[in-house]
Amino acid sequence: MAMGEGSSFHIGMGTKAGFFRHIHWSDQPDVTLFDTGSLPMVAMRHHRTLVDGMVEIVADAPETDDWDALIVNRNGSGKMGIDFCGAYKSLALHRDLCLFLPAGADSRLQFDGQAGSFVLYLRPGLIASLLASEGKGADALAPIVGRHLPRVAHLLGLIESELRRPSLGSRLMIDGLLRAIAGLLVSNDSLPAAEPAERIYLSPPKLKRVLDFIEANLQESIGLDDLARAAGLSANHFLRVFKLATGETPYHFLRARRLERARQLLADNAMPLAELALECGFANQAHFTAAFSREVGISPGRYRRAVRA
Repeated sequence: MAMGEGSSFHIGMGTKAGFFRHIHWSDQPDVTLFDTGSLPMVAMRHHRTLVDGMVEIVADAPETDDWDALIVNRNGSGKMGIDFCGAYKSLALHRDLCLFLPAGADSRLQFDGQAGSFVLYLRPGLIASLLASEGKGADALAPIVGRHLPRVAHLLGLIESELRRPSLGSRLMIDGLLRAIAGLLVSNDSLPAAEPAERIYLSPPKLKRVLDFIEANLQESIGLDDLARAAGLSANHFLRVFKLATGETPYHFLRARRLERARQLLADNAMPLAELALECGFANQAHFTAAFSREVGISPGRYRRAVRA
């Protein structure tokens, strides 16, 4: 169905993503919008569109506050049409087909209404900053107007799973996944040579600064950049040296420390679970309960009753 033949529909997202009012659907989509908290992105799972036949999406890039779009097809077949910056391309729609549409460019997509996708809208400059931290130029990433990228699709799937069921270190995990995706999106010839592992070292004073920072901020949203800054290293180097120094990734280390904090608080006092969730770095009690239950095998309430019996 062409845009002019149906009613325009757009998704309102409030102040975090005002650009959504510039994205128009020819028919109403069935979507899930994820809670991304302080993360510099908006995430959306498009399940299908509530119409038989073809769907059209038109994005009129605003002069300000436009965001990059990273899209992976999850289901559906047939043909997909993409009009990007005035050039039209038709391609087969298949699983793991990926698109990267930079901010500031008008686009139009056409596809079967039964197709579904996962979409990340990324704040302007985020991809460039991730590439810069890895020694790549901000101009290394060109638009991707439909390519089969199974590794990128897999990493996007991990982000979607983490957003659906947040863990005890969600922001750290998602930070790492976004960095990996940024690296995969650029061409191999733009990657710098890796620094030999034996030349990278995390001194005991630097490690102590990182561990002290984690302990002092367990209730906060801790990102990879925060830890790298505490160590005085780039995020890329920090990831490698932290695991060499501790035997664990930053994500697994933070998850273990938050789990231990949760156990102590559950055993030592009668703090309401809603407050305890905030103390362990969660936005709400439901996310904390789900993450704790996955790690320990029982809910926080049952754990508290068991240890205080």
